[in-house]
Amino acid sequence: MNKERLLADLKATPELNPDEYDGSYELMREIVASYKRLGDFSQCNYLDLNAIYSMAIGTWKLNLQKKKEYVMKGHLPINEKSRMERVLDRVWDSACKKKYQHIYKDKPTIGMFGTGFYSFQNSTTDYCVREFIQMLVDIADMQDDDVIFNRAARVLTDDFRGMGAAAASVVLHCLKPNTFPIINRYSGERDIFSALGIELKRTLSIGTYIENCRRIKKYRDSNFSFKNYRILDRFSNSLDNYTDDEYVPTLKEYDPGFTSEQYKELLTDETVVKKSNLDTLYYIYKLGGEASCTNVATKYGNTAQHYNANATYTAKRIYETTRCALSPRTGEDGDRYWAILFQGRYARPGESGTFIWRIRIPLLEAIASMDEEGYFKEFDMTTETANTEFELNTILYGPPGTGKTYTTVIYAVAIIEKKPLKDIKDEAKNNYDEVKRRFDEYKAAGRIAFTTFHQSYGYEEFIEGIRPVMVEDQENSDGSGDVKYELHDGLFKEFCAIAGRPTIDEHGNRFGFNANPAIWKVSLEGTGDNDTRRECFENEHIRIGWDSYGPTITDDMEYPQGGKAALNAFVGKMRVGDIVLSCYSSTSIDAIGVITGDYQWNDSYGKYKRVRNVKWIAKGFKEDIVELNGGKTLTLSTIYRMNISVGDVLNLFSKLTNDDTKIRHINEDRYVFIIDEINRGNISKIFGELITLIEPTKRIGAKEETTVKLPYSSDKPFGVPKNVYILGTMNTADRSIALMDTALRRRFSFVEMMPDTTVLKRIDADIVESNGQLLDVAEMLSIINKRIEFLYDREHTIGHAFFTGLKDDPSIERLAAIFEKSVIPLLQEYFYEDYGKIQLVLGDDGKQTEEKKQYQFIRDTEVKPAELFNTIPDVESQSKKYEIQKSAFRKIESYKLISKGL
Repeated sequence: MNKERLLADLKATPELNPDEYDGSYELMREIVASYKRLGDFSQCNYLDLNAIYSMAIGTWKLNLQKKKEYVMKGHLPINEKSRMERVLDRVWDSACKKKYQHIYKDKPTIGMFGTGFYSFQNSTTDYCVREFIQMLVDIADMQDDDVIFNRAARVLTDDFRGMGAAAASVVLHCLKPNTFPIINRYSGERDIFSALGIELKRTLSIGTYIENCRRIKKYRDSNFSFKNYRILDRFSNSLDNYTDDEYVPTLKEYDPGFTSEQYKELLTDETVVKKSNLDTLYYIYKLGGEASCTNVATKYGNTAQHYNANATYTAKRIYETTRCALSPRTGEDGDRYWAILFQGRYARPGESGTFIWRIRIPLLEAIASMDEEGYFKEFDMTTETANTEFELNTILYGPPGTGKTYTTVIYAVAIIEKKPLKDIKDEAKNNYDEVKRRFDEYKAAGRIAFTTFHQSYGYEEFIEGIRPVMVEDQENSDGSGDVKYELHDGLFKEFCAIAGRPTIDEHGNRFGFNANPAIWKVSLEGTGDNDTRRECFENEHIRIGWDSYGPTITDDMEYPQGGKAALNAFVGKMRVGDIVLSCYSSTSIDAIGVITGDYQWNDSYGKYKRVRNVKWIAKGFKEDIVELNGGKTLTLSTIYRMNISVGDVLNLFSKLTNDDTKIRHINEDRYVFIIDEINRGNISKIFGELITLIEPTKRIGAKEETTVKLPYSSDKPFGVPKNVYILGTMNTADRSIALMDTALRRRFSFVEMMPDTTVLKRIDADIVESNGQLLDVAEMLSIINKRIEFLYDREHTIGHAFFTGLKDDPSIERLAAIFEKSVIPLLQEYFYEDYGKIQLVLGDDGKQTEEKKQYQFIRDTEVKPAELFNTIPDVESQSKKYEIQKSAFRKIESYKLISKGL
C-alpha cells in the first residue's frame, strides 16, 4: 500500500457538502425530526428502526416505494407519515433531476450505502430501539463532538442488541456526517483506517464504536482539512489503486465487469452455483476478504483442496453462465477462471499456504449484502458448532489406548472456557500441563466432576438414595447415638444443584454473599420471643450455647450433653458470606442474615457465649417457610444446613421488603460431568428418569423444560440444568456401542477416537534405536492394527497412547515394557486361547527358522504325544504349545521382523 500517495490524494480532496452529494442526509434529519415531534417512544419497536435505517440505504431492493412502506409500518402519527412521504417524493425528484453528485450507474438513487437491507425483527429489543431513537433525537441539535460522543456512548455499549457498528454508523453518519465515520466490513489493506495506520479496537463491535470515533477524529483533524467522513468511505472503494501491483491480475489488466448486484444475482441463483459451493468465498470474507485456502481450512475445518476446488468451480460456473472475459494471465483448466472472483499473490515468508486470494471489491460487497440478509446463516451455524459449541451429551469412544481420558481434559477446558476445541487441542500439543492445571482448578472449584461406572454402580450413588447415619447431635441426646435413615443426594444430582444455583448480580450481592453461600437454620435460645433473640437482632450477631464444653472444640471431644453436629457447623463449617435464617417456630422464620465474622467466644455473656457476627438484611416479620422448605417443618436441632437455594432466599427477601434485588435464575457458567467407562455400568438402572431429563430440549432453561418428582425426594421437582455438559468415555473393546441402551444412545452424540500413529510422529515417539538399528514404531503399530482389524474388528485395535512414553525414553527397554505389560495382555484378551492368531498379528508366523525362533514373542514348539504318554491317547490335541518368550522383547530384530520394511 502506497500510503504517501493515498495521504496526498486525501489532503487534496475538497470538502463534501452532504446535501449536494446525496439525499439520504436530508432524509435522516427529517425522520429524526418526526420522531422528536412524536416525543413518546413507548410504542416504538423494530419497525421504527427499520424505517430510520432505510433512509440511509440505497439499493435496488430499497427503492422509493420500499422506503415509504417502512415509514408507514412504524409508529409515527399519520400526519408525520404523510409528511415523510412528501419529503421522500421531493428528494426522489431531486435525484431524478441529477441534483446530487452521487449517481449509481447513471440512474437516480437515494442512499449511499449498497449494503443489503434486513429487518431488525428478532434481532433487537424494544428497549434498545427506544434508547437508540432517543439518542438520535438528543444529538440531532448538538454541535460539540465530545458532547455528542458522550451521549451516544451511554447507548452504544456491548449490551446493545440488534445492530453492529456497520449499521449504526451509516445511520449516525447520515445524521451527523462530520461527527460519525462509516465503519465498513473490510480489514487489512482494504480498510481505509488500517491503510492510514489508525489502530481501531474491535472494528465491527458497537461497544467500541464511539472509542474508535474519537481515534478517527483525532487523525482526521491532524491530517486533513475536510470534515465529512464520506470522503474516507469513498476512498475505501478505490484502495486497490494504491497497491504496488503485487496482486495479479492487476485491475488495469483485467476486470470481469460485474457489479456487486450482478455478482449477488449470480451467487444467489442455485441454477448457477449451489450454496454449498460458496463456503470458500464466505469464509475468506469472514477472514477479512483475503486468505489462503490453508488459512480457511485451519480456521473452519475441512481441507485446503476442498476450498480450492469450490472456489474454482464457482468461478467456472459464473463463466459458463455469462461467458465473461477471462484474464490474459491465467492458464489452462481451472487456472483460467479464478480471476473472475479474486486477485492473488504468492504467500510471503511466514504466511500459511502457497497462494493468497483476495476477493474483488464488488464481489466482497455482494457477499456482505448476502450475509446481512442471512443467506450464509447455515455456514455460521456449522462453524459455530464445529469451533465453539459442544453437544450437551457426548461420548468419546474407541479402542483401548486412544487417549479418551486424556481428551476429556481438553474437551472439559474448552467447554468451560467457551473456546473452540481446536484452540485447546493446539495448546495441549505444546503445553498439556497448562491445560491440565486449569482442568484441576475447575475441578477443585466444583465446575468439573468425575466418576467411573462399574457393574455395581447404581441409581443411589448417581441420583439419590437412602443411607443409614448415626444420630448423636441432638440437644437432649445422652451421647449413645442411634441409627436413622436419611436422604442422600447422589453425585450427579449434587452436581446439578451446584450448576443450577442462581447467580446474583452486582445489586443483589451488595449484602456480601460468598460465591456459593450455604443456607443455615439457626435457633436463638429456642422458639418465640426471648432475650437472646432480641439481643442478637440489636447487636448484629447470632449466639449458641453448650458453654460447659469450653471455648475450644476439638475432634476428640466427648459430647455428653449432645450438640456435636451443631457445634461443628457453627465453629467449623459456617463461612463468611453464608446465609442464616432465624427460626421463630417450627413453621416460620423471623429474620434473614449474612454471616460477616468467624467464630468467637465471648465470656461477658452469662450463657450462649459462642458468637458469630451477622448482618441482618431483613427482620421483624413472621413468615411461614414450610412450603419453601419442601413441605418440612424446622426440626429441633439448633443449627443445620437447609436444602433451599440462594434464589429462594432472595425471592423471599424481595417479597418481604419490596426490594428490587435481581438474580439470574439461569447460571451462565458451564459445568462438565465426566463419566469414565460409561458403558461398563447398567445404564438404564443408573440414569433412571435422567433418560428424559438429559435431552437438550428438556433441560432447565430450555423451551421444553421438564422436571420430575424423584422417588425419594418427591417434595421437590428435579431437572437437569442446561449448563451441565455430560462427557462420557467408552472402551469399544469392552462393549460395543450397539449393545448400549437404545434410549440413551440416541440422546448422546458420539465422537470416535481411533488409533492415530501421526500422534507418535508429532511428539517424536515414533523411532526406537538399538544396536545401530532404527525401528519405525508408528508404522509397526499401523501394521499390527491392520492385522487385528482383519482377524477380529476395528474396535479391538491397539491405541497409540500405549506408546507415547517413548517420547521421553525411546529405548528398547521401554518398548519391551509396553509390549509385556500392555500389548501382549490385550492380545491375550482379544484372542483368548488362540495364540496362533496372536502370532499372526505379531508376525511370529514368519519367524519359523531356527535362527529366527529367538525373535518370536509367542514361541511355538511342536508337541509329540508319543513322548508325553505311554500310549497315544484318543483325544483331540493341539500339535503345538505356546509360551511368551520374554527375551524377544529386548531384541530390536523381534520388532523389525513383524513385517517387511520395518
